[in-house]
Amino acid sequence: MSTSDDAPTMRGALVRPTRDVVLETRQVPAVAPGQVLVRSRMVGICGTDTHALAGRHPFLDGDYAPGHEAVGVVAEVGEGASDLVAGRRVLLKPNVACGECANCLAERSNACERLTWIGCDVSRHWSGGMAEYFVAPLRNLFPVPDGVDDATAVLVECLATPVHAARIAGDLTGARVAVLGAGTIGVLAVVAALHAGAGRVVVTDMDAGKLDRAVRIGAAAGVLASSDDADERVRAALDGPADVVFDCVAAEASLHQAVRLVRRAGTVLVVGVPPRAASLPMPIVQDWEIRIQGCAAYTEADVAAALAIAAEGGVPTSEIVSQTVGLSEVAAAFAAAAADASGKVMVDPRR
Repeated sequence: MSTSDDAPTMRGALVRPTRDVVLETRQVPAVAPGQVLVRSRMVGICGTDTHALAGRHPFLDGDYAPGHEAVGVVAEVGEGASDLVAGRRVLLKPNVACGECANCLAERSNACERLTWIGCDVSRHWSGGMAEYFVAPLRNLFPVPDGVDDATAVLVECLATPVHAARIAGDLTGARVAVLGAGTIGVLAVVAALHAGAGRVVVTDMDAGKLDRAVRIGAAAGVLASSDDADERVRAALDGPADVVFDCVAAEASLHQAVRLVRRAGTVLVVGVPPRAASLPMPIVQDWEIRIQGCAAYTEADVAAALAIAAEGGVPTSEIVSQTVGLSEVAAAFAAAAADASGKVMVDPRR
């Protein structure tokens, strides 16, 4: 992404892992052919960001300009990007695929061999939406329907991850599903699994408040992960072992729990980002023919499916979003997000 020395400036957040989050003044990005300049309206703080700030993300170990969950308004279109017009509200699909490798040609753009990320890029080629403006390729922007508000549109990116996981899990019609972790991705996994036809969904977490929220959203039950009999309680609530487990924690302990909960020939979906390498009970995995399936973000089809759920009113925004602050309060916003409260913190870069 190129800029010129005389370009106008803007405010933007910068995450400095293990140190802090600061506001800096930088140039408004120039628009290259095929790209669109977007004025940010609403941006979510993701667990990816708080983990990176704490030095616990396996891939984000340098300074980066955050904001991969972003909604804004088209400000300028580059040559060849005239499918969008100025003033159109759009949401960002932040994973940028090359469109040419074998996986892209097989419609698996999330597994692109040359994948880069807007808002998760230590090279700082792509700056995220936690700034007054950001640039993205035309193909990475989705028009937002008029009936979907900004906060819900931001959550579409979050929902696309469990929508993708549910899709690659296979047919979930009538399935017994366990979801480990009741943060934003976990509760949206409940939404995605039920939308895909799951018969019963049970959620575990260390926070009773988060479990209550998951039940309000549609889970059949919530089980405290710290309970000595947590496994038995999950199986009882599911009326048997899980057909599919969404591990939205992806720590070694949760991976072991997932294997204990799933039935023979069942599927464990690793949805969360593991902070480090972990062991698995491989004799059980082999003997029970358990499928351990990594789940990396989403494709264009998954974002479109998540957007359709949002347009139908299927995203429980009021249950998820806890507060919205201005860009000038970004450091406090990250602190609130890292405090592991039940709600998601949003940043409005216009403030």
